[in-house]
Amino acid sequence: MFPNAQPAYKVLMTYDILHDKQEAYYRYVLGEFVPRLRNMGLPMLSAWHVTYGMYPQRLLEFACDSRGKAHAIFIDPAYRRMEDRLKSYTQNFERRLVLYREGFQF
Repeated sequence: MFPNAQPAYKVLMTYDILHDKQEAYYRYVLGEFVPRLRNMGLPMLSAWHVTYGMYPQRLLEFACDSRGKAHAIFIDPAYRRMEDRLKSYTQNFERRLVLYREGFQF
């Protein structure tokens, strides 16, 4: 998706998975959410599972080549429905757009 250059931005999503929704969460995220975001122009870079400290349990990183593209995706009704469904499996959800930097960003 970014053949000769690094993406300009990362979309960071952090949250905790609800204990009673874990199986449904994994089916949704792996089977629908991540593939559909890739098709919308936000390929996944990495997924982090945090097991120590007072931090959200999960951090997903997606790549984006422009701020405008990210905002267009965020206001798309299809994306809004997808994010709302993700939120039904999670708590403490946050989404941020940050300048791209190699490695872990929080």
